[in-house]
Amino acid sequence: MKTKATTFRLCAIASALLMAGAAHAEFSTDGYFRSGTGAGNSTKNTCYKLAGAGLGYRLGNECDTDVEISLKNTVKFGGMQITGNIMPTYYTKNTSDSNNNSNFTLSQAYVEAKGVDFAPEVNFWAGKRYYGRSDIHITDTKYTKLDGTGGGVDNINVGIGKLGISYFRRDPQTVAGSWDVTSSTANVAVDTGWGAAQRVNVEFTTDKVNPGGWLRVLGTYVHSEEHSNYQDVWINGTEVVGGERKAKNGQALTIQHYQHNLFNLGGGNTVYLQWARGSAGLDGNFSSAYNGWLNDLISSKYGATAAVDTSTKTSYRIADTFTWQVGAFGGQVLAHHQIDHLSGYKTTGQTVGGRVSYAFTNNFKLVGEAGMSRKKPDGFKTEKLNKFTIAPTISVGQGFFDRPELRLYYTHASWNQAAADDGSNGLDEATLGKSKKSANRYGVQVETWW
Repeated sequence: MKTKATTFRLCAIASALLMAGAAHAEFSTDGYFRSGTGAGNSTKNTCYKLAGAGLGYRLGNECDTDVEISLKNTVKFGGMQITGNIMPTYYTKNTSDSNNNSNFTLSQAYVEAKGVDFAPEVNFWAGKRYYGRSDIHITDTKYTKLDGTGGGVDNINVGIGKLGISYFRRDPQTVAGSWDVTSSTANVAVDTGWGAAQRVNVEFTTDKVNPGGWLRVLGTYVHSEEHSNYQDVWINGTEVVGGERKAKNGQALTIQHYQHNLFNLGGGNTVYLQWARGSAGLDGNFSSAYNGWLNDLISSKYGATAAVDTSTKTSYRIADTFTWQVGAFGGQVLAHHQIDHLSGYKTTGQTVGGRVSYAFTNNFKLVGEAGMSRKKPDGFKTEKLNKFTIAPTISVGQGFFDRPELRLYYTHASWNQAAADDGSNGLDEATLGKSKKSANRYGVQVETWW
């Protein structure tokens, strides 16, 4: 088993190798860092979110320390440029358990080539990397995220825009296990983890759509090799599902439009239209086509007694986010709606919210954030959660995205009984009892990128 110390040494060696040619090359770095702590109505650092993409707002509501340091070394060979990229990362949940859930790893390790003689404008790359990411900052949700290990080409000029093609493979990770669903009357014994799969992403971008506009069309195809050699689900002594199951392939499509400086307010507006099915995710990445035991059975706490075939899943999402900066006043707002169909069961999720900042001086802002999130599993009550945060902030500038920021924050969250009953969002455990329907939290946090 690889220890944290071993991982750290491997990262250090990789960093040294990358920097070895620094005397004859150009070295650069960028990265991201956040950390903080808080106290309130619970015994541990608590975040108030519903389970699901985009259903939680992050200001004064992040329960972790996250560090990403990208190290790049560029060497030129005539007109050709080779860049080595590695990214050591550290992540820990700020909880009270003994090992602090920490993880230190190498999240990126790839090489990129530009300026090759037969295609000087095209970028070639291979390795493990973050790729094709786009996010909405206030919910820390990546609406496209093509990360993985593979290779590809991008910046191919096709006249009306640019084309990129990438290939990724996911190796299997399978663990056999069992789970007592109702402590005494039901038992599940299945494969967990995920199976092998291959993915191809094709991306087209152009700024020739409308004045100040930018369009991105991202297509995904996943060939899944997942299968479960046994999928035995027993309910009250009766076998509901058994035998071999094979996963389905997957497809996904994202249409993303960005409008620069909408209404002349110094920011922009982004709209996402997304669809996915089978073993492809809405973000353009892999998604498990049977998802292991937690998602193969509709939770018995809702009274269900049937297994779910997740290879039939289909998802839809629309989101709109608007960002502005007018003098000392900046902000970002979001509206998001998602529908997931799974073996005849439908789950919808919606959220609307925003963050605003006003700079009283060049180095002092008052930042506020509010959000309302809803989740409706088919046949069950709607889960509701509201969250509000106010944060006096020290910053290096007046802009909404100026970082570093050092924050002193106060957060108030409230939710209904359906949200407390869910269990997958941690609200009942975090507040020491399902009867609790609101909580306060206060603390300090730092966030920066460079």
